Amino acid sequence: MFFLNKSDLDKKFKILRVNLQSLGISEELRGWSWQNPPVEPPSRNMFFGVGDLAARYCKTLRDIYLKKVENIKPPPNLKMFEGIVYHGVATDAVTKVKSILFEKGLIGGADIVEELMPRVANACERLTWDALNTVGRLEDKDIETVKKKARSFYRFLLVQAASQVNLILTKFPHIDVDSLVNQAIPPIVERKVDGSLVGLSKELSADVYTPAYAVADLKTGEVRDFHPYAPTGYALAIEADEETAVNFGMIIYIRLSAQRPVPTIHTKCFLIGDELRREFLEIRDEAFEIVANARDPGKPAVCPDYCPYYPVCTGQFK
Repeated sequence: MFFLNKSDLDKKFKILRVNLQSLGISEELRGWSWQNPPVEPPSRNMFFGVGDLAARYCKTLRDIYLKKVENIKPPPNLKMFEGIVYHGVATDAVTKVKSILFEKGLIGGADIVEELMPRVANACERLTWDALNTVGRLEDKDIETVKKKARSFYRFLLVQAASQVNLILTKFPHIDVDSLVNQAIPPIVERKVDGSLVGLSKELSADVYTPAYAVADLKTGEVRDFHPYAPTGYALAIEADEETAVNFGMIIYIRLSAQRPVPTIHTKCFLIGDELRREFLEIRDEAFEIVANARDPGKPAVCPDYCPYYPVCTGQFK
């Protein structure tokens, strides 16, 4: 995306390509091997979202049992709310910048800012209420804090996009609008993927970093060791659906603070190797077994209080 340092990412992926040549990825663990174990799903009649499997807050997968068997939704959660809002801001900002360029033509960054900045407050208001409809009611003070950070994030994205547009226009004085959008707004694009061949949802939305063909995932919460599972699931789905190799993953951590005018951004790039693929597929297969048999796997020895289902399992929410 335009707010990432392409030169820095290229260096990271160059190192990962060396690792890929050294370690390789087993053919049997590619998504296009969907008709054979271990990639073949246990059933062709049950599908999971990547997030259902990848968000391993609960080590025993009881969250999947509660959601899929007991039909219990997690209670309203501030972290979940923030994640939905900030993801919405990133998508909305990119869409609006592209739209204004196609509408107005070859305009400069200052014109983009002038056109879109007055719309930020209304956009964040809409995105906030859309998120509340998904998550549920929260404290008013928390909602206002998230709105404030969302507006700051949106403005940051517009300025970054405007700067990138200016750089491209300066470098290529005879560029057309379509090329300008492709040069300035990528390299991350959302694409729809059918993951049903590997037991995942039929309409997944994956962010793909096109220069290295890496799957990216945006995170606004704390760093967790299970975060690489999401790009792994998307990689398997893309390989099955398109028969295109996806070797690399990327987690983009965005930290937003009401006291800071701009976010802090950290990017983790990694090889989607055999170990990650096996672990994701093992989670998928266990989830299938739990749901198919309506088996409550029980609580783990230690329940992390940041798990969305923590209030349910501890009896605080019924």
